[in-house]
Amino acid sequence: MLAVLALLAAGLSVTPAAASGAAATTDATTAYAPLPPEPALVPVTATACSTAATAATAACLGQALPVSDAEVARSRESSAASATVAAPLSARSKDGGYTPSDLASLYQIPSGLKPDATVGIVDVGSDPNTEAQMAYFRRSFGLPACTSASGCFREVGADGSKRLPDLDSDWVTEIAIDVQAVSAICPTCHILLVDAPSAGVLDLARATATATRLGARYVSLSFGSSATFSAAAVDDAYYAEPDVTYVAAAGDGGHSQGALFPASAPNVVAAGGTSVRLVNGTWQQSAWSGSGSGCSTQQASELQSGAPFGAACDGKRVVSDLSALADPDTGMLIYRGGSWWSAGGTSLAAPILTALYALAGNHTAPMSIYGARAALTDVTSGSNGRCAPVSLCTAGPGWDGPTGLGTPAGLGALSADGRYITAASARLRGRPGYPAKLTLTLTDAGTGRALPHARVVLERRSDDGGFAPVRQATTGADGSVHFTDRPTSRVTYRVVFPGDVDHRAATSNPVSIGRLRPLVRAGSSPGTIRVMVRAPWGAPVSAMALRLEQRRGGHWVPARAVRTNKHGVATARPRSGGTYRWAYRGDRTWHAWHADVHVR
Repeated sequence: MLAVLALLAAGLSVTPAAASGAAATTDATTAYAPLPPEPALVPVTATACSTAATAATAACLGQALPVSDAEVARSRESSAASATVAAPLSARSKDGGYTPSDLASLYQIPSGLKPDATVGIVDVGSDPNTEAQMAYFRRSFGLPACTSASGCFREVGADGSKRLPDLDSDWVTEIAIDVQAVSAICPTCHILLVDAPSAGVLDLARATATATRLGARYVSLSFGSSATFSAAAVDDAYYAEPDVTYVAAAGDGGHSQGALFPASAPNVVAAGGTSVRLVNGTWQQSAWSGSGSGCSTQQASELQSGAPFGAACDGKRVVSDLSALADPDTGMLIYRGGSWWSAGGTSLAAPILTALYALAGNHTAPMSIYGARAALTDVTSGSNGRCAPVSLCTAGPGWDGPTGLGTPAGLGALSADGRYITAASARLRGRPGYPAKLTLTLTDAGTGRALPHARVVLERRSDDGGFAPVRQATTGADGSVHFTDRPTSRVTYRVVFPGDVDHRAATSNPVSIGRLRPLVRAGSSPGTIRVMVRAPWGAPVSAMALRLEQRRGGHWVPARAVRTNKHGVATARPRSGGTYRWAYRGDRTWHAWHADVHVR
């Protein structure tokens, strides 16, 4: 469980930290609320994962180190002080005790995502405190509630019934890691926890089948057994459901442990592990020394065998595929048994990756990562042992055994076609006056980054209530574009972004330009007062109801009511000299105005 400190000195995979948050993480511009009152828990015994992986029995692969309340407070304060979306995390440094908002920054999760997909979690035994601990974890980080009463959380036995197996002390921590990791990454996902009665390979396989039968399209498998000749048969029977993404922990014993099952199944994503540090606002990742890797006994899938490293295992399945945080020394905060812990193991990497797949909406082609055009963060330092070829145990450019293809950098590589289509946000603002002056700002709705060089269309509401195009334009480097228009009536505008290869179409908020200021010229001739009213575009304003007022004793007194004619002209004959004015009270189209006239 020791961190790979020496390997962090050079060659690290680095990613500038962005403070974009998952769908329901707390607002990064405000501090977290004080920790809520702790729940009343049932006393249970929790032991470390001690069962050795055999051909017949799987081992849990979770680890946890105690964390003091002071460390938790500092970690929450540091995360809450993060800058807004797409801004750097300043000079922050951190090596563990990561929060949901930290992980959202690390894996570049777009904000505003609210999928309600069901993530299945398969573990052994049951813990009466699971839901209460998960609720406390979620409240502590401002995540939305997920309860059995609302249907968001569901726990069943391996047969799908409410009859749960007895507690297994080896798996108590494992269960807490799994449900809280999914909560951290995908706060709006539904969670289905299926409890197997034992760590037997078939008991776990049957529990997995129950998870998919009950609607889970993303299944996290934080366990592994040694791969044998029977693995292929078990895989075909229980881990090959169409339209399901399975993610399994690759192992915590390094390369010497060998490839574990079900991570070694051809259609299961094998989750390797990384050590993670935030140094001066930059994420640094290296291979975790405990991450599993190696060659399996099964044939590689067509996608994997066609990759450049396909020959490393003579056509057999190679582990791992992807990786995520697994080093407990630089781990994720979880709450269990009335205390906070730093969780790790590839049992943490598996639910993290499973929830990321759920965010990407890909339960049909999880191995599309091998043809992905979108970026992954390539982890290029660290090792989990000695081996030949060295790529099976030493991280380097491209694929390697401990970290696979790398870690997610956004959701693009995890989507079914290797490209994640995100939403765009179009904001339109108008300034009063004539001509109409409008400014559009176009950004990525997830990251808040500007969308430069994007084609947009200014539209104006037509008489039939619909919108008609006025002109096209292209956003500048800052994602903005300015429009000037000369309407001939009160008008409402909007701007449409038709979308591009990376963003869905978006329509801005409507902006109405009304209450125009007319052009007014008033004067007098012997015996007559005259006013001419023109629209800003020069047309006469007819039938405008004006009032002629006379100044008497410091007050304006109504003299008569007059309307402009078809030429926009109104005239009146005053009874005596003095000061008069033409006054208009205003309406939805025209601003109020007055024009003084002196009559001799």
